[in-house]
Amino acid sequence: MSDAKQITTALKGRWHGGYGLAYCPAHHNTNTPALSISDGSQGHLLAYCHAGCEFSDIVDALKGMGLIEGHSTYTPPDPAELATRRRQEKAKLVQRANQARGIWDSAQPIAGTLAETYLRRRGITCALPSTLRFNPACWHHSAQRLPAMVAKIEGAEAFAVHRTYLDASGTKADLAPNKAMLGTCKGGAVRLTDGAGPLVITEGSETALSLASGLLDGPAMIWAALSTSGMQSLSLPALPHKMIIASDSDDNGAGLKAAQALAHRASALGWDVSLLPAPRGQDWNDYLNMKGGAA
Repeated sequence: MSDAKQITTALKGRWHGGYGLAYCPAHHNTNTPALSISDGSQGHLLAYCHAGCEFSDIVDALKGMGLIEGHSTYTPPDPAELATRRRQEKAKLVQRANQARGIWDSAQPIAGTLAETYLRRRGITCALPSTLRFNPACWHHSAQRLPAMVAKIEGAEAFAVHRTYLDASGTKADLAPNKAMLGTCKGGAVRLTDGAGPLVITEGSETALSLASGLLDGPAMIWAALSTSGMQSLSLPALPHKMIIASDSDDNGAGLKAAQALAHRASALGWDVSLLPAPRGQDWNDYLNMKGGAA
């Protein structure tokens, strides 16, 4: 199989006329399609991962899944064709950043909204930051507008947001995907608290807010990297100090693997790093609710 549309379908993505958008097989997925795929000239496959995966890694992953043929090496596309594709991708990135800005600007403060209801129902008791808002009619891939919690992603290459779609009762919407990023997210994080203590890195915003709801001993600066790939590519502050990586304990070990990769990189930059994995098979929001919430 080498047709871009067929590959998009096999990856459970969506075809948009001339290109596909699917889940990237080269990194652990986070409910957010990150891979753009299209057919180039002379049978070349053009692929770009918005989470930052290398083209060669994408090709190897597709070969491992049996979606394209060949060995672990590959022939890159024609340079002129690749340059054209990159210009087109750059224009799309600008468009997505503008769309993300529009979603953020049209959202309202989270206090008293369905988004606050969603978080409180998950046992979160801490003050909610200004980096979280509520958009009552946020566009979804299914061509409908739904209420959503909108998180501002800071430190990325361009403006980006993360959306958690909700139903009318304030629980996570029963549709796929019910979480999605928009914009260039690589390097960025949702910055949820700005305490004077260590920098605490988590995957999800709910996990970060759970830690802020009484699971940490003192103040901290807590960031949510939003995915395992986001954790590994996170842009760190220039001045290193103490870091705690509070990873999810997925059954497949993806959270711990990402935490270890970040710990290795941060340690090399001078950070004093500690790992704080959640109990087996849980994340820190699961643990918070198991403990009955914070005191």
